Amino acid sequence: MFVSFFGYVFLLLGFLILALPLILVELSRPRDWLMGGLFLFVGLFLLAENDLLRGSINLLVVSMAILYGKMILEIIQNRWNQLSDNEKNQIYSFDRWFESFKQLGQIFTLLVNRVLNFFKHFIAQSPKPLKEKKWVHPELIEETKKEGGDQFDSTDSNKVRNQKRTENQETS
Repeated sequence: MFVSFFGYVFLLLGFLILALPLILVELSRPRDWLMGGLFLFVGLFLLAENDLLRGSINLLVVSMAILYGKMILEIIQNRWNQLSDNEKNQIYSFDRWFESFKQLGQIFTLLVNRVLNFFKHFIAQSPKPLKEKKWVHPELIEETKKEGGDQFDSTDSNKVRNQKRTENQETS
């Protein structure tokens, strides 16, 4: 139970850390993607290997969660203390959060539109060629001339020829 709980907590923290540069630029740092990826990895590992971790391993998981929590708390406090008073006041304002989420929504809208356009390119069917290729046997042309097939165009004569062949094959 502890393992599953901490696995989900680590997944949530990983996503939050990865989203931090998108939402609050002032608090983000260049290597946040690495820490977010680490949390995602640990969370996925704990959820995938849940049935293997039994007994005393839970103590290890709890202690690891406490260490990660302390590390996150120190990072947040350090980054918060580095902000100026003006930046701290901006973070508290509703307009700042509204603008951040509006920009995030625009990013996701553009991303979804690009992905849909990419898949529409594969789904779109190519138009049929204007000229249809025809397969002609020289012997069949001579047969149709003998049978008086000049009154049909080539596609009709092919249909008639195919019908005659199937009749001949059925009788033999």
